[in-house]
Amino acid sequence: MRVRFLFLLTSLLLAAAPARAQDTGKPMANLLKQPAYVSAWKTMMAGAAAPFWIHEYAKTLDGPPTPVLPVELFGETYLLGFTCKPNACEGNQLFVLFAPRGRDAWGMLAAAPAISWLGRPSQHIKDAITGALRK
Repeated sequence: MRVRFLFLLTSLLLAAAPARAQDTGKPMANLLKQPAYVSAWKTMMAGAAAPFWIHEYAKTLDGPPTPVLPVELFGETYLLGFTCKPNACEGNQLFVLFAPRGRDAWGMLAAAPAISWLGRPSQHIKDAITGALRK
């Protein structure tokens, strides 16, 4: 009985891992097919004066297939995704950091020559995004 309990407990803990291995390395569009990540995205975008192309991306999920990257923060693994404006990627980029299991999201919009933030990130979140981009 005790062995069965330990097996069940171990299985549950592994299933609740902060960043699922199958999400790392896939495009952000894959995350945005999961309800928790969609909810986090919508919360991040609420009240944001974002360019049209970002709203269009959220509808179509048509963007570069850049894989999300794991970012260690607060002892957990967050996922950093990327998209950009079609045919004008260089000066119109969006980086989105998702908390584990899609419980929150924050964005850094790099639209030349300015950078703006979505989702009201703390300084720690901003540092995590910019630090991951320097690597």
